[in-house]
Amino acid sequence: MKYLIALVLAVSLTGCVSKYRLDSYEAPTSHISKDASFYVTLPADGQYSATTYAGSGSATAQAVSNALLVHVRKTVIGTSPGEDLEASLAQAKQQSLTHVLRTTILNWEDRATEWSGIPDKITLKFEVYETPSGKMISSSMASASSKWATFGGDHPQGLLPEPVKRFVDPLF
Repeated sequence: MKYLIALVLAVSLTGCVSKYRLDSYEAPTSHISKDASFYVTLPADGQYSATTYAGSGSATAQAVSNALLVHVRKTVIGTSPGEDLEASLAQAKQQSLTHVLRTTILNWEDRATEWSGIPDKITLKFEVYETPSGKMISSSMASASSKWATFGGDHPQGLLPEPVKRFVDPLF
């Protein structure tokens, strides 16, 4: 009986935590100085099937900027959703910023987990480039899913800080 109770408790607790996974990681070729500055691209809003989640790109860019500001003094968030690399590098050069951090939302699922049991999910791709050379110095793909034991009010935005932090912190 004790083993059955322990098993039920263990299974139920696994539904009480969000899950984070690094799907791929290319370590930085060198650590970035605390004197660096970043142009953070504004990703296009995330989608799942035919649904586009308005504001998800802005929330993602803000989470990236917040994580960077722990390490550097200046970040600038782009204003053109999904701008290409050349435009991002040009903006960074124009503003005398040393690096570009591009984020792409590959998947964004906001589910009614409280009644469906289907977790919210995000998948993000991160790339860091040196502004003068345009050389990529690090990249990663990360995914996260919410806990399924929820009472409502959870959203994919709540999953952003952990995968962003896991990518940004090792850059420094």
